[in-house]
Amino acid sequence: MSDELTRAIQMVETTIRSLGVDPATAKIPGDDKTHAYALRRGSARVVIAIARGHGGHGVLRVLAPVVRAPEAAHEAAVFRRLLELNAREISGAAFGLFGDEIVAVAERSTKDLDPSEVEANVKNVGRVADQWDDALAKEFGLSRSTDV
Repeated sequence: MSDELTRAIQMVETTIRSLGVDPATAKIPGDDKTHAYALRRGSARVVIAIARGHGGHGVLRVLAPVVRAPEAAHEAAVFRRLLELNAREISGAAFGLFGDEIVAVAERSTKDLDPSEVEANVKNVGRVADQWDDALAKEFGLSRSTDV
């Protein structure tokens, strides 16, 4: 593992600790290519991952499930709304689709990563998911990811 990835993992674990969570209990079992952790921010479950990226640098990805994806008949209206939110309301993160869930996600190279960026990404993605899960569920009759 590169020094850059080791440093990024240490920053993530320090951030998790500063949020009052033990990184050892937050760690998600996986392979040696990705180091992932899960914690709660409000009603949102936030997943923080450090993985090897292309070009020799790692990638910090912060993801939080928001709501279950809509049925096919309602996809166009929901996805249009998410694109509008990405362009007008959301800063530092974006809505995306991960399997059957709409997620809030932010990603950044680990090159020149500093602790304040790790903390800002975790808090921002958690805030976006926590803010929009109820609103999107109500607006479109969707199930919040935390309800499933």
